[in-house]
Amino acid sequence: MAPPTAPTAPRKMAGTQAMRVVPQVVIRMPPPPKPASVQKPPSPPDFYGMLKHAVKRDSNQVILVVLQHPLFAQAIIGLCNTAKAFPGTPVDCTCFLGTTGWRFANQANFPVLADQKGLFVALSAILPLLDRGAADDSLKVRAVMTTTPAIEVIYQLG
Repeated sequence: MAPPTAPTAPRKMAGTQAMRVVPQVVIRMPPPPKPASVQKPPSPPDFYGMLKHAVKRDSNQVILVVLQHPLFAQAIIGLCNTAKAFPGTPVDCTCFLGTTGWRFANQANFPVLADQKGLFVALSAILPLLDRGAADDSLKVRAVMTTTPAIEVIYQLG
């Protein structure tokens, strides 16, 4: 029989090293911030579009009836404020308002229009800026020059 052997310490094998286990630390970073979305500044209202939807016109672009009085008043107020902001001459201001097409078939809507909030103030403010001489050259400009005072007179009588 073989002689009993005494237990010995484990031997290192040639060419291998003892592996030491090091705990790994995982650091979680918050996700990168999302880039801020670029917002366009709000565009100004389309006063021509508002005017178009507020009235019914015939084939000659004469206003037959105002369908939405508040929308019409808001469009006219906006157009008057835009015209006041023009850096040009009063003729430029008058011609700009002439392009909006204020020709009415009749004055049936004027009493209701005169009651719209802010319309009288806007028309009163724009009337001194208009050039009466420009009305001689254009039927459209002449329509602005006759419509504005008519609405003012009806407002003052009401």
